[in-house]
Amino acid sequence: MEEAEKNIQRQIERASHLLSRFGAACLRVPELGALLEKLRRLIERTDSLMVDSGVVEACSRCARVTGSCCFREMGQSYTDVQLLINGLLGCSFPQVAQYPGGCFFAGEKGCTLKARHAFCLNYFCPDLMNTPGTETVLEIQLQVGEQLLAGWELEFALGRFLTSHSIPAHL
Repeated sequence: MEEAEKNIQRQIERASHLLSRFGAACLRVPELGALLEKLRRLIERTDSLMVDSGVVEACSRCARVTGSCCFREMGQSYTDVQLLINGLLGCSFPQVAQYPGGCFFAGEKGCTLKARHAFCLNYFCPDLMNTPGTETVLEIQLQVGEQLLAGWELEFALGRFLTSHSIPAHL
C-alpha cells in the first residue's frame, strides 16, 4: 500500500473512531442535528440536479477511464471531521482505492462520499460543460453554493462540539 493510501486510511480510522465515540451524541445536539439534516436535504437536491443533467454519469465514466478530475490528491485532502460528516450522513468508506492513481473515494457510480469538496462539486471541465449546457451548470453551481455553506456551518459546529469534549477538531 502506498504512503498516500496509508494516510487516507488513517484519516478514515480517525473519522470512524470519532463516529463510534461521538456520533450518537452529535445527533442528540439540536444544532448539529438540524445542520446535518439541512446539509442532507441540500446534498439530495444537488445530487438530483447532477444525475438528471448527466453530470454524474459523465464524471463517473471519466473517473473510470482517465481519472483526470478525480485525481489521487483529492482523496488525500479530506480531514477526519469532513469524513465524520460523511459517516454521520451514512457513508461507508472504501477499504482500497477502486481506481489506482485516482481519488480514493471514486467509485463505479461516482463519488462514494455525500459531502464533497468544493472542487469536486464546482469544477466543470470543457467536455463536461457541454453535457448539461451553460444554463444548467449555473443552476447546479447556485445549488452547490448553498450546499457548501451548509457543510461549512456543520463542520464549524462539529469542531466546536469536539473541542468542548477535549478532542482536537482535526486529529
